Amino acid sequence: MKMEYTDGLLHVSFTITYQGKTKTLEHVIVDTGAARTIISADAVFDLGIFATADDEINVMYGIGGEEYSFRKTVDEIEFASFKADNFPIDFGDLDEGFGINGIIGLDVLLEGKFVIDLESMAIHQKDKE
Repeated sequence: MKMEYTDGLLHVSFTITYQGKTKTLEHVIVDTGAARTIISADAVFDLGIFATADDEINVMYGIGGEEYSFRKTVDEIEFASFKADNFPIDFGDLDEGFGINGIIGLDVLLEGKFVIDLESMAIHQKDKE
């Protein structure tokens, strides 16, 4: 999968299926410094993804301080050639004025055994070049 390098960030697309509804998000960032993937709750509200009393609440710490998210297990995620069923994803507020819909963290990158090729601006699974 090709990555687009814009404003110092690596942009890709990421697909989520939840309760039988599927949506592909653009402007999702690859971030090897993020432990977990987080998707903008606003970007997936139309899939029926929103915080409920049963959700696990998490606190994330970064340069911008602390942020809260809720975790849901989605039916499927798809990123490049990688697909995973029943995958836990964090959702939260990413409206920082950057226009991004999510951050792909090490939970997905390690599970999919991804290799990032910065020369060709591509990301692929190690065994699926």
